[in-house]
Amino acid sequence: MAKVKVVFVTTSMIVGGLEKVLVDVANGMDSSRYEVSVLLTKLPGPLADDFLGHVQVVSEFRRGIFGSFLGLFRMMSWMRRHRPDCVFTVGDGDKFFLGRLAAKWARVPVILSGLHTTPGPEHVGRSILGRWNKHLMGLNSGVVTVTSHLKEYLSEVEGYPKEKTWVIANGTDTDRFTPGSPAPPSIWNELGLPDGTPLISIVAALRKEKRHDLFLEAAALTRKEIPAAHFLVVGGGPSLDALKDQARIAGIDSSVHFLGPRHDIPNILRASYAACLSSTDVESAPICMLEALASGVPQVAPAIGGIPGIVADGETGFLYPAGDVAALSRHLVTLLGDAELHQKFRRASRQRALAYFSVIHMVRGHEDLIDALLENPDYRCIT
Repeated sequence: MAKVKVVFVTTSMIVGGLEKVLVDVANGMDSSRYEVSVLLTKLPGPLADDFLGHVQVVSEFRRGIFGSFLGLFRMMSWMRRHRPDCVFTVGDGDKFFLGRLAAKWARVPVILSGLHTTPGPEHVGRSILGRWNKHLMGLNSGVVTVTSHLKEYLSEVEGYPKEKTWVIANGTDTDRFTPGSPAPPSIWNELGLPDGTPLISIVAALRKEKRHDLFLEAAALTRKEIPAAHFLVVGGGPSLDALKDQARIAGIDSSVHFLGPRHDIPNILRASYAACLSSTDVESAPICMLEALASGVPQVAPAIGGIPGIVADGETGFLYPAGDVAALSRHLVTLLGDAELHQKFRRASRQRALAYFSVIHMVRGHEDLIDALLENPDYRCIT
């Protein structure tokens, strides 16, 4: 029996939550049933090396001075040669535009788009789809979102039909992200801290929308109550210098550690007492919260986007009103001061990850949807 040819299209495999999800889905699909390829409009990026050998990766369709124009024809030609059964664009922007047009012109039977961006309060009314991409939604067999919140937004604000929108929750590798002691050398040893020093981590690209400035304000408040606490800022990005200046001015630079991009996130989480987010606007289903769940690390995160569907408030961690620094700090102080509650949250986090947010659940969801649409092009979601 011939394998089903599935092609994912995105821009580049930079280090980000959307890209990590794509790696897990592509690698996890049953290689005895599916032939999987990943087309990248630009340079491969560091996570391109994480695809397993059975996943074909082709990049730089938009290369050269006329890349935006020629990229469409290069991608269409590739699809005509390889004749995929399904093209699945991942994210908005250029891949959303080029991937679907190329697939249509190459007469691909099933065209899906994964949209992960959830607008926050400041963006209500903003088009996720964009002017030109919105005109092309008739090409889609359907859309996949990661939260019911985003599904509702697409229907109520963007006008995309609910019956063509499926929710497949993000998942994380529950075999890689596990509770336990960090492997040596520990992050405490690296930072010259005594083993067991309470570490509060935030794993997110250093971009303005992640609002690390609020995390640092909460760190300063928390240090006043729990002087032993230290704070790990994991990730790279354009806000680094400004955040270092903020920590220095606040007098907490000795207890805030900027670790940059890391490949040992499981080890860092095993050493973390809690994992935080401080965004106030755009979040969908942040992978860092799923990784914390799987690692048995209590979460403290804003109640925006799809986060309330991940963090079980009062069970695996705490939700707080976005932007409320005092509430963020108060929850951290509560966790740091109540060992019994901390252990309760740890156990519940791991159980929740295994029950709802494993990679297996996510991959099977993609496989089942693709199979259903290939069997019945008129297949619709039950809303």
